Formats: sequence, C-alpha cells, structure tokens
Amino acid sequence: MMEQRSFDEEINLFSVVSFLRRGIGTIALCCSIGAILAGIFLWRSQPFYQASAQLVLAASSNPTQLDPDAVALVEPREHVTFRLRSPSAFDQQTVSACSDGGPVTAEQISQNVRVTAPSVPSDVIEISFTAPAAELARQCVAAIVRGIQEQQTLVASISLEHLKSQIRSLQDQLVENSKLLKEAQDSGWQQAIYLATRDDAIALRKDIADLTGKLELSKPATLLSPIYAPSNAASPTKITILTAGLFVGFVIGVLVNLLKSAYLRHRNRRSRSNG
Repeated sequence: MMEQRSFDEEINLFSVVSFLRRGIGTIALCCSIGAILAGIFLWRSQPFYQASAQLVLAASSNPTQLDPDAVALVEPREHVTFRLRSPSAFDQQTVSACSDGGPVTAEQISQNVRVTAPSVPSDVIEISFTAPAAELARQCVAAIVRGIQEQQTLVASISLEHLKSQIRSLQDQLVENSKLLKEAQDSGWQQAIYLATRDDAIALRKDIADLTGKLELSKPATLLSPIYAPSNAASPTKITILTAGLFVGFVIGVLVNLLKSAYLRHRNRRSRSNG
C-alpha cells in the first residue's frame, strides 16, 4: 500500500514536471510580461509617505459613589473614530493643510486617514495619513489632531462651564456669608447665630475646594508623543512589486498551458470520433 502511494506520488510529480517543461516557453513569456508590467508600474507610480500620531483623548470629572474623584472621557472613543470616517469631520482649515496647493476634498482626506483604537491604553487613538510628501503627511496629521482637540474642547466646555457656574455661585454665597460674620462680630449677635454662620462659611469653602478639584481633574486632548513622519517612503519596495509581477505572470502562464492542453485533448477526441 505504501509502495503504491509512493509510486503514485512519483507519477504525479513527473506529470507536473513534464507539464511545466512542455509549457516553459509560454510560462517564461508570461513571466517576462509580468516583470515588464511591474517595471512600468514602478516607473509611473508615485511614492507615498505616512505620518502618524497618538492622541490622548480629553477627560473630565465623572464622580461616582465609590470614587468621587473618578474621571471619564468627554465622549466615547468609538464616537471619535466613527466621526473621523465622515468627510464632515474635516473643516476647511484641515482641507487646506492637506492640499499642498492642489485640489483636495474632505472626501479624499477621509479615504486617506486611518484611525485605530488600541486595546490599551483605553483613552488613546492612533491617527495616520498618507500623502505624496513626508512634510505634507505630517502637517495633515497635525491639522486632523487640531480638529479633534477643538471638537473635544467644545464637548467638554458644557460640563466645565457648569462646574465654573457652581463655583461662582458658591463664591458669591461665601462673600455674603463673610459679611454676615463681620456684622455678627460687630453687633454682638448671639453665640449660636454666629457659630451657625461660621459653619456655613466652612461648608462653603469645602464645597468650593471640592468643585475646584473636580475642575482641575479635567484634561484636554494631548499628543502622547510628537507626530512621527519618517522620510522613507511607505510604498511597497521594488523587490516586492517585481516578485508579484513574476508570480502573476507564472500563474497566467500555467493557466494558458492548461487551457491549451484541454483544447488539444478536445481536438484529438473529435479527430478520433470523426476518423
């Protein structure tokens, strides 16, 4: 049984080698054409460059019962990545930064930008952009980062303004309370009234300190590291493209030989049947 299997494998290998030897001319021709087409592609293709940046998203105070000093992103990370898929996420200033003097649209930017969200850390997104020049890719990433930062600042401003409004209100109450304390000392109010007013002042100062602490917990969107824009082209190497051209040519050559062999067998059958 093992000898029969080995014999069959030798026959199959011999058939493959014979098939390739019979069609070596066609295969070589197709490989040459594939290599020539790959060379033409390399000659005509324009190299592209990639710049990337890691952005830490903005966060603000989000107290819970277990952790009064807890913070959370001002908007879910998924919302940011989803928004950047749409051309409407890129304003005219971003379009101008990515154009380099040529006609560029927000649709083209959305197609060339890539935004990913790593599993760790959970508050970071990575932005990359491809362009014909390294400096153009870098300035386009910088413009996209600026747009995200402005949008995040706008979203965070609602909760920040609410905190600031609360602090101002408490500060006004503290001013009034301080006036009452001074009047109590000057007019000789009863001790109980004075102590109550003083306790209110202490409570107000504590509330102001707590709200100020929450305000200080807010962090704007910032770059985790400087924008990375290498001077080396990110386009495929010449060896990769030439190898792909040769491989495609080889496959086409094999297919042509298979079709040719099938056609010859079919013609021989018809000749025998007619004979």
